[in-house]
Amino acid sequence: MPAPSNTFKAALRAGTPLIGCWVGLANAYTAEIAATAQFDWLLVDGEHAPNDLRSILEQVRVIEGSGSTPVARLPIGETWMIKQYLDAGVQNILVPMVESGDQARELVRAVQYPPRGVRGVGSALARASRFAAIPDYLKTADEQICLLVQVENRLGLEALDDILATEVDGVFVGPSDLAADMGHIGDAGHPDVIEAVLDAIQRIVAAGKPAGILSLDPVMQRKCLDLGATFVATDIDVTLFAKAIRAAAADGLSLLPDQVASGTAQTGAASKYLQQLCKHWSHKAQVTFDDTRGSVSFPDGNRVTLSASDTSLTVTAATRARGDLDRWQQVIEAHLVRFAFREAFRIDWSG
Repeated sequence: MPAPSNTFKAALRAGTPLIGCWVGLANAYTAEIAATAQFDWLLVDGEHAPNDLRSILEQVRVIEGSGSTPVARLPIGETWMIKQYLDAGVQNILVPMVESGDQARELVRAVQYPPRGVRGVGSALARASRFAAIPDYLKTADEQICLLVQVENRLGLEALDDILATEVDGVFVGPSDLAADMGHIGDAGHPDVIEAVLDAIQRIVAAGKPAGILSLDPVMQRKCLDLGATFVATDIDVTLFAKAIRAAAADGLSLLPDQVASGTAQTGAASKYLQQLCKHWSHKAQVTFDDTRGSVSFPDGNRVTLSASDTSLTVTAATRARGDLDRWQQVIEAHLVRFAFREAFRIDWSG
């Protein structure tokens, strides 16, 4: 009886495009929910999510029971750590920050049993062999392990040809770390980064290796697939949940009335105050104004409208239902006081 057949690895070898999702909530319950979505593969993240081997194994187990294939990203490519993941029955691993052909070759040796590699022989204790219920595991396991390596900085790109010359099963390009290393931290969509990523994808495919990427940009996803990328992650459970729960809260709170306060300042320079405040906030908020009327609206829901006459400035401050209206009034008045035109400026909020 041989080791379990790795259909994910076989599909990559056949050039079949596989769509996946990053799983970073570090919880078996949410991983099981993700598995109901029927992505081709789900990557359980041990590098940036708060996981350890035990929590990753819990998530791998529930994903295995679905139509999706589990992949686990290690925190680092250490031989002893790889051994533990493989013995736990994780057949598909992604190793981050691979920067040389020599490093890639050592990783290949780490996933193979002697004499080809250095993986420790302890399958009798391991879930991977169904606890010694698979008699031919040691002789057949190597072929069913899928080693994916992550190239995500300039060193890795410079060594890409050497990495591709090894027996790694696929190369994943990491746009976020690459952007940082190229001097564009937080901007994976920078033209220079996109150019470097697409060039790497082309080189990987040309070498006959499966190419992979995580991108939340549909345009970039399409470009990579068109170039021949075969394992493409299109979303992240953490960001999906964060967006959804924040939108749900906003929708719910929008059912409640806004908080509103109005006040008046006696001044002969009302139009000047109005225009100065609107100009000051024009780079941060949506602003419209003329000589007598102005409005400022911030993304957090804080708003102010102003109306100027020859003798007074009327100010209406508003926040969402759970906003800090008192603080917002103070901010508005403090800014107007700073613009005071040779007079003691004060808003009477009693109105």
